[in-house]
Amino acid sequence: MNPAALLIGYLIGSIPSAVWLGLLWGVDLRRGGSGNPGANNARRLRGNGLALLVLVVEMGKGAAAVSIGLLVAGETGALLAGLGAIAGNVYNLWYRFRGGKGLGISGGVLLALWPAVFPLVVVTIALASALTRSTGIGTLVTQGFLIVAALAWEGVGLDNPWGLSDPGLLLPLVVGVGLMISPRHWQDARRRLSSPARP
Repeated sequence: MNPAALLIGYLIGSIPSAVWLGLLWGVDLRRGGSGNPGANNARRLRGNGLALLVLVVEMGKGAAAVSIGLLVAGETGALLAGLGAIAGNVYNLWYRFRGGKGLGISGGVLLALWPAVFPLVVVTIALASALTRSTGIGTLVTQGFLIVAALAWEGVGLDNPWGLSDPGLLLPLVVGVGLMISPRHWQDARRRLSSPARP
């Protein structure tokens, strides 16, 4: 384990870029809407333009953390830095360890470390969220898909066009991502499942 890569990733992930972008657009994402500094809340409060910008920047932070981790300590460092970045987003040092839901930055980490599966992740979460009308449920379904995909990928021994070349690191990647972002999304899913169905 390389603590430097983990720490670098955490610090990158904890940069409150979504809050800063929201303030530039005249809205405090932590005080308006759901209070979550992420793309979904940005869309609710200021539309698709801000939402897309927040998403792109969050994904960029995840990919940047992976790239720096790779330079510091190879593939293991890239994995640790990516997971650290997600931790920094969800458990943000600057906001008393309360941050976002980690979805955008997780997308950037996955795109950098496991690009071959990324299009399937986008399709899975989009379909599951649309069918259940809940991003929380969609995220949990996608995490289950990723675990199955990682086990199958390692079993078959498929290659990545870039990212992790060791398929044995894919399962720790997806389990680590799930452990960090699942609690927040489980709360959303539980609220959706316990609320009365809308006609």
